[in-house]
Amino acid sequence: MLTHVRKRRVFSAGLGRLAVAAGLALFASVVPFLQAADPEKAAAVDLLAEAMPPPVPDGWDGGESPFVRQASRFRVDYDKGFAILPNDSRETPYSLRIRNQNMFRYDGFARSERFWIDSAGNRIPIRNSNYFGIPRGRLIFSGNAIRPRLSYLLNIDYNSVTSQPIGFRAFWLSYRFSKAVELFGGQSKVPGTREWIETAFTPLQSADRTMATTFFRPSLSQGMWITGEPRDGLFYHAMVANGFNTLNLEPEALNNRFAWSGSAWWEPWGEYGRGYSDLQHHEEAAVRLGGCYTYALGGGSQSASDAVENSPIRLSDGTIITTPGALAPGVTLLAYDISLASIDWAWKYRGLSLSSELFFQDLLGLQGTGPLPISSTSAFGGFVKGGWFVVPRETEIYARSSYVTGAYGSGYELGGGINRFFVPGKDSLFFTFDTAWLQNSPAGQNRTGFVAGQTGLLLRTQLVAVF
Repeated sequence: MLTHVRKRRVFSAGLGRLAVAAGLALFASVVPFLQAADPEKAAAVDLLAEAMPPPVPDGWDGGESPFVRQASRFRVDYDKGFAILPNDSRETPYSLRIRNQNMFRYDGFARSERFWIDSAGNRIPIRNSNYFGIPRGRLIFSGNAIRPRLSYLLNIDYNSVTSQPIGFRAFWLSYRFSKAVELFGGQSKVPGTREWIETAFTPLQSADRTMATTFFRPSLSQGMWITGEPRDGLFYHAMVANGFNTLNLEPEALNNRFAWSGSAWWEPWGEYGRGYSDLQHHEEAAVRLGGCYTYALGGGSQSASDAVENSPIRLSDGTIITTPGALAPGVTLLAYDISLASIDWAWKYRGLSLSSELFFQDLLGLQGTGPLPISSTSAFGGFVKGGWFVVPRETEIYARSSYVTGAYGSGYELGGGINRFFVPGKDSLFFTFDTAWLQNSPAGQNRTGFVAGQTGLLLRTQLVAVF
């Protein structure tokens, strides 16, 4: 008897479900006729349909939806970029930040000389310039993956000043063992000078890095490096890389010896902050003392590569060292080692700032396609610059000078300008107006506005936005 009752209930439930399905099918077939015959009735039907509850998965007890429960493992936020962050990084050690950096610049140069002659005897014209450009733009993806201490970064570069408008500037994986030790592998800057290590999107008291830094600094390379803060206020950055300047070189174009580079700096009076301007308005004086050293064995290719951030090694008159005849008539340099040392200091206090860096470069073990009159050559240079916020944390005026000299010639830069920060105390959006007199510039780099051999007036204005 009980079995018979259960069968009747199952049959009734099945019949009820069949009736509901038939009703829905009939409802769906009637809607088009209602819409065609009477719009008001059609609107009423639409309201009725919206009021019907959605179907519920079998076995759901009325608690939290499994879809909501799954989505709650992450949250979307803005945290140093647009971010997808886990609520529990130990349970779900994955995150993604997307950042954008933009630099839009006007570049104008008025020459005072029509040409210059390099050390090979080539007569090279000096050209005026007048253009708008994007020297640097970056789309950066970064975060953590697989393990909470394992990080990644992918920096996609776009620009309008090279023949490679889109490319990969930097990329790496890193593992943070502690505050004192973080190990990286990938492609990044060879840490050869302090101003080079500073990002160009911070206030540099110039539209770009100084002429002297542009002349001496390394470029980017692939390798492994380690950074950390072993004691409060004491930092280091050491790298072993493919070379001093190997960006975009294929493996067969590399020599078989590495470049070694390291930097250390000390902030004994507290955090110095980003950039060279006292945008932080330190109520107590802050100082930074540091030094860098790089030894690159074998040099590698120094062709006039148009790769992003490439800065070929040059003689002190601006001649690329592998130019045929640069060191001796009819001889092309094949092999060389480079030794680069720098020392730096910087100070900030209540809107005032001063900084300087000195560079010492030796090119050693020179070998060419024929006899050379020298086996080594040296160059020396540096910069000094300072600024003052006439409106605290908003408007800064600044001035600078940089200098390069060596056996093949000398050149200098005298410049100054104004920085206007649209968000007080932050460098996320600011405008720079910069002018400089260049005399026999030995530096040349496609992002900076410097062209080797320039003598004349350089005007650069730019807007920087970082978010």
